[in-house]
Amino acid sequence: MSAVGRGLPLLLAALLVGCGASRVGRENDRLRRQVHEREQEMAALEGRNRELSSELAAASAAPGSLPEEIRANTPHVARITIGGLGHVRESAEGGTHTLVLYITPEDGLGRFVQLVGRLSVNAAVLPAGEPARTVGEITLEPAELRAAYRSGFFGTHYTAEVPLADTAGALACDVRVFYTDGRTGESLEASGSVPLNR
Repeated sequence: MSAVGRGLPLLLAALLVGCGASRVGRENDRLRRQVHEREQEMAALEGRNRELSSELAAASAAPGSLPEEIRANTPHVARITIGGLGHVRESAEGGTHTLVLYITPEDGLGRFVQLVGRLSVNAAVLPAGEPARTVGEITLEPAELRAAYRSGFFGTHYTAEVPLADTAGALACDVRVFYTDGRTGESLEASGSVPLNR
């Protein structure tokens, strides 16, 4: 048998394996899209549910003060997220570093909505072989929170700057953000992790 004849079965086998892998890859892509769509639908439903809860709380606080149509279409904060561009800004003089967070509030439709209330941030580190320790905390009162509103290159968000204590031995800073709505008294929170500069 010639070299070409001997190579033909191998070529056919490789093509069959490639076709099978291609089918598996397409199926995996389809399943990933489905999971992503379901996650988006779930987030939208959760947001709408929280928005309706906020509306109910507002109606209970001041019954009959607004027409039903206005109450039903007033946006409320349904969730807050910590943006992925958070970072630690190092002091030029070698002093205290600052954790910079970009916080985005959304209504039940996933649209930006302004915060009116109190926002607290807690930053902690977990150095290897040591217990977790808080390295920074701030609370923005309503006027300070309003002043933290930003709209520009990083999108529309609130910027929170947290002075940090010693973060030696840690690779990342774990962050928790707590928001209390000033109108309804409802609380929301978000958490994330920000790499520390090395």
